[in-house]
Amino acid sequence: MNVDLELYRIFYVVAKSKNMTRAGEELFISQPAISQAIKKLETELGGTLFLRSNKGMELTEEGKMFYSYIKDALELINNAEAEFTSFKDLDKGEVKIGISTTLTKLVLMDTIKEFHKNYPNIDIKITNELTSNLIENLKRGKLDFVIYNESDIKEIGIELKVIKKLKEGFIYNPYFYKDDIKSIKDIINYPLILQKNESNSRKRLDNYCLSNGIILKPKMEVVSQDLILEFTNAGLGIGYTLVDLAKIKYPELKELSINKEIPRVDIILATNKGINLTFAAKKFLNNLNSDLY
Repeated sequence: MNVDLELYRIFYVVAKSKNMTRAGEELFISQPAISQAIKKLETELGGTLFLRSNKGMELTEEGKMFYSYIKDALELINNAEAEFTSFKDLDKGEVKIGISTTLTKLVLMDTIKEFHKNYPNIDIKITNELTSNLIENLKRGKLDFVIYNESDIKEIGIELKVIKKLKEGFIYNPYFYKDDIKSIKDIINYPLILQKNESNSRKRLDNYCLSNGIILKPKMEVVSQDLILEFTNAGLGIGYTLVDLAKIKYPELKELSINKEIPRVDIILATNKGINLTFAAKKFLNNLNSDLY
């Protein structure tokens, strides 16, 4: 049986009001149209739903049973529509983002603050993981999108878009060092503080140096860019990090002039082509694009 849902709605209003005239006013349709709809529904069901009396439209026993189910079903539908509207109007929802702590500070923070101010009921969930793990979670639908530093990740079904370029480079504390390095080849003569080999930043630096015939032998290798900044600020060596991050955390640190030779790094937005973004995630990305461009 394939009954038009609108017939159920009309039946529900008539049964509730027990009067075709009042039902017509609530539904904004004529009384003859309501009468035809009830007859059509009774024909579809193969039974009588109403008895007409001096009291109005009275339900038959079968009609009472039918009304109890239709009432519950339509209330569920109405609740679902109201809930859907609350998500559409951004009164509810969540945005699930995969991104490093560093890029959160440099790329997302302003957008997060403004978005939360305008849509305080939307939950913003940030996941910090290795980029490979974030992409895997994106493929599984556990994240709405991922933002990461340029890398060699290529996945079928994942759309990639460059949204920003950041400067990576060598930084130093002028209290301990001077910018007297004239060429990238001279950098090996100084104590270097770098991220570990597994990081995207280190891989890009190693590849760039190898293209210039240089093999780096750092004094210190650490996991995070925050540690690079702390150790560089303490004068333990010359660090390699995102220059914008250094300027935010330690304004007294300087960058080497040879940084102008080093290509800027792409910041990439990854989305899953097979999954439609939620209303909240779409709005957040629109705001992010506005902030970046």
